[in-house]
Amino acid sequence: MTIEPTVSAPAVSTPAEVALRDLATAESLLLALDFDGVLAPLQDDPSTSRMVPESAAAVEALARLPRTRVALVSGRDIATLRRLSAAPDSVWLIGSHGAEAELGNDSAHDAGAEHDGGGTESRHGSGVIRSPELSPAEAEMLAAIDAHLDAFEHALPDTDGTPGSTAANATARAGSADDTGGAGGAVSTDGTSDFLIEAKPYSRTVHTRGIAPEAAAALHEHATEVVEEFPDIRVIEGHDITELAVKQATKGDGVRLLARAGRPTALGYLGDDVTDEDAFAALDELTDTRVLDAALTVKVGPAQTRASWRIADPGAVAEMLGRLVADRREFLGSDHD
Repeated sequence: MTIEPTVSAPAVSTPAEVALRDLATAESLLLALDFDGVLAPLQDDPSTSRMVPESAAAVEALARLPRTRVALVSGRDIATLRRLSAAPDSVWLIGSHGAEAELGNDSAHDAGAEHDGGGTESRHGSGVIRSPELSPAEAEMLAAIDAHLDAFEHALPDTDGTPGSTAANATARAGSADDTGGAGGAVSTDGTSDFLIEAKPYSRTVHTRGIAPEAAAALHEHATEVVEEFPDIRVIEGHDITELAVKQATKGDGVRLLARAGRPTALGYLGDDVTDEDAFAALDELTDTRVLDAALTVKVGPAQTRASWRIADPGAVAEMLGRLVADRREFLGSDHD
């Protein structure tokens, strides 16, 4: 279950004010970063998301430093995340809100055979891999979600308020991921706006960025009705998205896996969405139980959070990461260009 934040503190800090010393001077550092809204500005079309160039350069620089690991943690499936991020192969990936993992072959041997989010982890030549199969019950739920989302167009009100009158104008509907990176296409509400259905291995995501508020509310209500028949479907709310998932893993599970596999002495996490609160909570737990010597949690944007720090936007993230690169290089005592 995703943890709902209950506080809006802290206030926004500049990138120069964030306390990076514990990360920069860590014996072993792992920095975990959400992709959309953190490294990449949010886009109406999720297939067009790309890292801010300065953040991409910082990720690459950090990944080259000794005793330093970078991981991306996202609701995206791993294949799409790897392609859109264009991150170096050495960067570890946690996808599908913690259900998937792709860690390098230098990951710790005791990363664990089981994880908290269901499914199994295995070790291959490429390292720790988590890509659980769908159980029969999960496959049934995913099929029900697809059937339900396929009816979206018939529930959409036209500009005259008549349900279904724009069905003939629908340009696409829910279905298998296409070559745009999982976006099932756009359904037009007769010029009002578009929404996208993104197909992922364990979920379907309805994107409503830019759509009229009344239409977005109607779509959300329609999407979540499937839970009445299948209460084990997990509803994930985010920035202009409603995601219906059949796996119960969270980004917190992903962070715990990273800590087990990488054995860092310090771990930092930057996230912007409600689902990142699970990661923040996991870091609090790991420091409270002394698994980590130090941790840093940073919220990107204005939403409520339990994170210790807050910065404004992906531009601020790029500036903060550049500062961390410089401070980490100075601590390590040599130039690793």
